[in-house]
Parts: sequence; C-alpha cells; structure tokens
Amino acid sequence: MYIEDIAQAYEELGLHFAVDEQEQRIRFKMNTRVSPDVAFIARIVNPTTATFTTILPMNIPQEKRDAVAVFLNRANWGLLLGNFEMNPMDGKLCYRVTGCFEENDLLSDDLLRRLTYTGFNMFDKFVPGVFAIVYGNQTPAAAYESIRAAERTARQE
Repeated sequence: MYIEDIAQAYEELGLHFAVDEQEQRIRFKMNTRVSPDVAFIARIVNPTTATFTTILPMNIPQEKRDAVAVFLNRANWGLLLGNFEMNPMDGKLCYRVTGCFEENDLLSDDLLRRLTYTGFNMFDKFVPGVFAIVYGNQTPAAAYESIRAAERTARQE
C-alpha cells in the first residue's frame, strides 16, 4: 500500500486533500456535526500498516484534562475499531484507527472509506461529552451517561 493508492481513492470520493509523499501522508479538514475544521491525517507507517487520525481543532484546557481523560477511558471501553487519545502535555485530542494489510495489497474502497470516516463518526458521537465537561462543567460519568442515553433514544426511534 502506498500513499498514492489512498490518494487515488480519496480523489474518487471527491475529497480535497494535500499529499506529503516524503512523509507518506495525506491531510485534509472536514466539518462535522459537532465541530468545524476537524483535521485528518492518513499515514503509511510501513508496507503493511496505515494510520487514520482525526484531530479536534482545539486543545483541551489544562484544568479539564484529567476529567476528559476519565471520560475518554469510558468512551474507549468496548470500541472495536480505533480509540481516542489525548496528549496530557498539550491537550491535543484525536481518534486513531490503524489498518493492517498484506504487503503490496490495496485496501478496498469500502474498507478505506470506513477507516477514514470512523474517526469523524466517533467525534460526532462522543465529542459532545467532551464539550459538556469542558464548557458545561459536567462530570465524566454524567457526560458519558448523556451520550449513552442519547444513543438508546436514537435506537428506539
């Protein structure tokens, strides 16, 4: 898998992106339901591994990082594809998915699309809880329960 292969698939999806061939990565930004200008990086790590990272366009304030870390631990529990990460030093928050494949094999367009959009979907689902902690002074447990309650309500509709 080469960065050019991912770029070709992204062109077919109509995405506007920048390619850094030396670093073997692609960057673009996208608006989500919960935040504008969410950054994204697809990077070839080695011939059998690629990472797909979605990055929140703000850093979590120092005084809220411990509470957000507890919330993210709850959010990460049971996830099947990817995980939230927060840098405790600067508060950078991202969702990272890793794709593993056979050397020189291409990822199907469907799989590549899922690996790319998983982080954006997880932001839409869980970042409202992060914002509830940062801006609404909710506890991690209350923020997490509000996400789960909204999820249960959506399933019933």
